[in-house]
Amino acid sequence: MAHGRTIIRNGRLLDAPNRRAEPADILIEGDEIREIGAPGMAAPEDAETIDAADRLMIPGLVNAHTHSHGNLAKGIGDHWNLELLINAGPWFNYERTREDLYTSAKLGAVEMVLRGCTACYDLVNEFPGPSVEGQAAVGQAYSDVGMRAVVTPMLSNVPFWTAIPGLKDALPKALQKEVEALKAAPMEKLAEISRRLLEEWPHDRDRINVAIAPTIPLLCTDEFLTVCRDIAEEHGAMLHTHMAESRVWSVGGYRTYGETLTKHFQKLGILGPRFTSAHAVWITEEDMKRMG
Repeated sequence: MAHGRTIIRNGRLLDAPNRRAEPADILIEGDEIREIGAPGMAAPEDAETIDAADRLMIPGLVNAHTHSHGNLAKGIGDHWNLELLINAGPWFNYERTREDLYTSAKLGAVEMVLRGCTACYDLVNEFPGPSVEGQAAVGQAYSDVGMRAVVTPMLSNVPFWTAIPGLKDALPKALQKEVEALKAAPMEKLAEISRRLLEEWPHDRDRINVAIAPTIPLLCTDEFLTVCRDIAEEHGAMLHTHMAESRVWSVGGYRTYGETLTKHFQKLGILGPRFTSAHAVWITEEDMKRMG
């Protein structure tokens, strides 16, 4: 379809504002919709015909939040709560090769396209740390399938066991010593790779873009959150995070900051037109207004 002409006939075209779906034909030339017309509209003789009878024709759907690394881990964490999944994430994402990252992203991309989704925002868990090459491999998978995507590594400089107030203290003393030895990636290293990603991104950003994702507020220090904010501003990049996805993280925000996570992000100057929030389940009416 990239260089030829295609006519889609006999389908119904969604008119969402008017809640209608009238019969229509669509003429495509190359990668562009050239004309939308009444059934039986004229088309070039060499145009390939697609019969869309009994089908609804809609714009491509957008998956505003996905994790491509999970496509090779289906059936592992589907019965866990969020906190168990986060805790286990490193062991089933550890040291994946570029081919692993590419294959996992491509599997998800194909599944999305088959269901009418043509664009996504992908937060990738590359462990023990993100790389330009690994993230670029994910971007290549989306490009090869023909999707649009924003790709961004999940960034965190606070270990899970110290992020949730009271969690470490609830453990037996022996286990407390074990988890105290667990360290997250240094903030400076994460900042460096974030800048490199934004400066060395190999893909056409009109189709496959890159962003910054301090993954969960409590898994990032305030200093690191402001560093992410500044890097995004310097490069005109987007910011993305998991905001109050579960009650645990929402209550943890109150206990850590004395206010909602969204209000804290507002104080840090992170909220804005380039910021997107995933989930936002446990937020207040005031939080909704803060995010516009």
